[in-house]
Amino acid sequence: MRIHRLRATAFGPFPDEVTVDFDALTASGLFLIHGPTGAGKTSLLDAICFALFADVPGVRDRRGIVSDHAAPTATPSVELEFTCGTRRFRLTRTPAHVRPKKRGTGTIESPATVSLSEQEGEGWRVLSTRNDEAAEVIHDVLGLGKEQFAKVAMLPQGEFAAFLTAKDDERRALLEKLFDITRFADVEEWLVDQRRASEAAVAAVRAGIDTDLARLADVVAASGLVEGHGVAGVHGVTVDGVAEHDGFAGGHLAENDGFAGGHLAENDGFARGDDLHEDDPAAGATTAGATTTGATVAGAAVAGSAGPPSVDDSPAAIRARLEAIGAELDAQLSEAMVALDVAVSEESLAALAAERTRALVALRSRATVARTALADLDAAADDIAAVRAAHDEGRRAAGVRGHLDAVLRAEAETHRLATLADQKTARVRSSIPGATDPATVLADLVVHDDTLRELVRLERQAAARADLAREQQQAVEHAGRVLETADADRSAAQAKAAETETGLAAAVEASASLGGAVAAADDARRRLRLAERVVADEATVARLVAAAADARTAAQDARDAEQDLVARRLEQMAAELAEGLVDGDSCPVCGAHDHPAPATATARVTAEELDAARLRHSTLVAEHQRAESTAASARALLADALDTLGVQAPRELDLEAEAALVASAEQRRDELRHSAGARAALERTLAAARAEVARVDEAVAAAGRALAKATTLVEQATEAQTADDAAMSQLTESHAACPCSGGPDTEALETDVAGRAQPAEVVAQRHRRLVDEATGWAEAVEGHSTAVARHEEAVVAATAAAVEAGFESVEQAAHALVAPATLERLGDRVRDHDRARSTARAVLDDPEVQAAEAAPEPNLDLVVAAAQQARTALLEAQSLQTRAASAAKSFAAVRASLTAGLDVAGPMLERHHRVKDLADTFAGGGINNTLRMRLTSYVLAARLEKVAQLANERLRVMGDGRYRLEHSDRLAARGARSGLGLRVLDQWTGVTRETSTLSGGEAFMASLALALGLADAVREESGGFDLGTLFVDEGFGTLDDESLEQVITVLDSLREGGRAVGVVSHVGELRSRITSQLVVRKTASGSTVAVSTPGAESAA
Repeated sequence: MRIHRLRATAFGPFPDEVTVDFDALTASGLFLIHGPTGAGKTSLLDAICFALFADVPGVRDRRGIVSDHAAPTATPSVELEFTCGTRRFRLTRTPAHVRPKKRGTGTIESPATVSLSEQEGEGWRVLSTRNDEAAEVIHDVLGLGKEQFAKVAMLPQGEFAAFLTAKDDERRALLEKLFDITRFADVEEWLVDQRRASEAAVAAVRAGIDTDLARLADVVAASGLVEGHGVAGVHGVTVDGVAEHDGFAGGHLAENDGFAGGHLAENDGFARGDDLHEDDPAAGATTAGATTTGATVAGAAVAGSAGPPSVDDSPAAIRARLEAIGAELDAQLSEAMVALDVAVSEESLAALAAERTRALVALRSRATVARTALADLDAAADDIAAVRAAHDEGRRAAGVRGHLDAVLRAEAETHRLATLADQKTARVRSSIPGATDPATVLADLVVHDDTLRELVRLERQAAARADLAREQQQAVEHAGRVLETADADRSAAQAKAAETETGLAAAVEASASLGGAVAAADDARRRLRLAERVVADEATVARLVAAAADARTAAQDARDAEQDLVARRLEQMAAELAEGLVDGDSCPVCGAHDHPAPATATARVTAEELDAARLRHSTLVAEHQRAESTAASARALLADALDTLGVQAPRELDLEAEAALVASAEQRRDELRHSAGARAALERTLAAARAEVARVDEAVAAAGRALAKATTLVEQATEAQTADDAAMSQLTESHAACPCSGGPDTEALETDVAGRAQPAEVVAQRHRRLVDEATGWAEAVEGHSTAVARHEEAVVAATAAAVEAGFESVEQAAHALVAPATLERLGDRVRDHDRARSTARAVLDDPEVQAAEAAPEPNLDLVVAAAQQARTALLEAQSLQTRAASAAKSFAAVRASLTAGLDVAGPMLERHHRVKDLADTFAGGGINNTLRMRLTSYVLAARLEKVAQLANERLRVMGDGRYRLEHSDRLAARGARSGLGLRVLDQWTGVTRETSTLSGGEAFMASLALALGLADAVREESGGFDLGTLFVDEGFGTLDDESLEQVITVLDSLREGGRAVGVVSHVGELRSRITSQLVVRKTASGSTVAVSTPGAESAA
């Protein structure tokens, strides 16, 4: 993979867009990335990693990648162009970020986006815009994940320095991220699962056998063998073990992975309980009913078939006792079935006798009840005769009920309609005296309906014309007023427009000059601030330079102290090695097994003192680098400010003159802003004045048109009204002949109190009322006549129906009539009497009843008692048979399950031993794994050994070939995991020692070689992935000049095959050695980058 171009916007410390052309930067193969601390050197590497994997490496939080210096509206993004093999890709990502809403106030969260394109010819083809699809393509192309890429392409020296001296478990954590050991971890996990499953299966078989033995005790106790079938006794049996050839012990999983019943017995037989109760069957039953906890169960010894079990009983003895118990249960079941057959026969005979006796008693009881009922019916004969007569008359009168009801309804309707006709007649005669015939009065009124309707229409039309005339007169008056004021309004509006045009011209001129004035004021204010900052920063720069010099001196003193301790430590190394010697073990220096005179040391340098010195040295070096970076940044900022101000030194600045220029520029800006601010108001005033002139002209024209139209309409309305008045006079004279005008109140209705004629609408209302009253009068008279005729017809029909029903008159029929419910009750009494007599007579005539009365009196209680005794005996026999059958069935199930459990236990335990030993060995335990290495650790150890070999190829060039890294699988102390150790061989002395004994510069070279070796190993693991661009981050400040030259030689060798190597460092010496540089500068408003190559420099 080779990186061509990186573009980042609003990312990390970069508020604006920065672009890095890696093709130009890497032309010489080796390039340097430098800048002050916190400027953003590592952020450039983060941007590359974010573009590829949507995340940043290490512990940094990707939520902080959006620049705090950028504008709120800026969209953060990263674009990366790179080549893998022959394919060139462009990857653009934007992280999730918060931006202002486009409408309204507030913010909204924008989601993360991605766009992956591949170059085709001169253009680009989009491959995906989905995060999951893009990630899949990147993984297929690179063959590396984020953690692998961060360690292989961006070598973080701090992490590899820690890896160099880390413990085995810490090295394992990093190696697992870089090398795929999934299939080996799956094997470990699979074996653990197999061991758990095997343990569960063994425990399940053990629990099954325990349960079967307990169930066997329950079956024997429930069968009643002890009490009813001569069983000698039931005894508790503790299953503490079975012979080794069966491989089973009925308890929990013991240390030897067998079964143990709570504890391992001293032998492999069944241990009998303490109290066997051989001579007392009742006591034996009590023991069986109170089975002890644990794996103790009840077993049965059938009388005469077997003696009590001993401690040497084997599973074969268990099977023999099962056979004996089964035979006894079969015999018990046969006896119970014979007894059940006898009880069934006896119960059937007793039940039949009881049933016959109950039937005889019932027949005799029915005869007694029938004779009593006949006597009671004969006593009530006279009452029933009277009821029967009343029911007959009521039934005949019910046939005339409809005619009687019709007479009553017709009589009531005739009376109602006579009263209504009288009321209608009186009402009409009050308005039309002397009226006698309703039809004549109604005809005279209807003749004048059309006359009144026309009169009402003309009256309403006249009122509408009067309203129109008033409206038009008002329009004439308004038009006159408009014409009188139009000239004055037009002149005022024209004068206002002219005045506004003059002011607007001045405002337009001020607006044109405002932009320049604002820019001039801002420039003057920025120059003043910059001048004030330069004056203040001059002292700060001097203080920072002095602090950097002090930090340099302190770091050099700490380095001298550390090197002194290292030298003393090496002198006492022989004594340290001697302390670890053990008689019989080989010496790590000479290989001898005897140690007659081990070296000793006085005033030794401890590892803790050496670690403290190294920590102090590294801390002071870091402080020196930070101080140098801070001082350099301050000097650069001061120089940039002086260049911007155009002076050589701060003393050339005149702050008072600069402040005066600012005041003058701001005063000019404010004056122009005030003038320009009035422009919008003047434009609105001018538009309003011009609109007013147009409005006045339009109003004058409209008033003239309205005046002419109104005059014409008034004249037309006057002429039409004169014609309508004449027509209304004729219609009024014609209506005088209407009957509604001849009443005594006509005079009062047609004139008001002033003697004026009433409106035609009032006269028409009175006319319509008289028409309605005359119509109602005619209908009432006709209805009364019809009702009288219907009443006479109903009387004639009712009389005929009463005679036909056997009554002499309508009145007699009405007297005999009763309510339907009463008639129904009378009929029920007659029918009930007749039915009861017939029923009693039928019972006494029944031959079976007559035979029962003739038979002797039966003893029902005695027969029922005998049947109940037979039923009880049958239930007891059924219970015994059911219990015996259930015991036999349960015993068969327990017997089959227990036998199967014994058969399975042996092979299962043997397999469990094999699975457990294998799982423990692969998990780093067990007696066969002396190094306590897991399978995955063994695989990673092979990878680490390969890494050490590759690292030594680089380390041989650095440090004059003195040191060589070696993989160590020594057994760790205090039971810790081992197999991933690293030691260093000093080839000058032949001594192998811990990596923690290396000095700062030696440790840097070793960790750099280790990082390069690890990168080579990961590339081989991923299929020979070609890394065209490599970054080495920090750590060069601990090297002397010779070591630095050797390291640069190694880095320079990495350029073979066209690879580009980028070094990230603060070390000033590297700037003169590496000419292609990417410079990162920081300011208060954010950071910028610039590419510097031999003969050219460009800002990105």
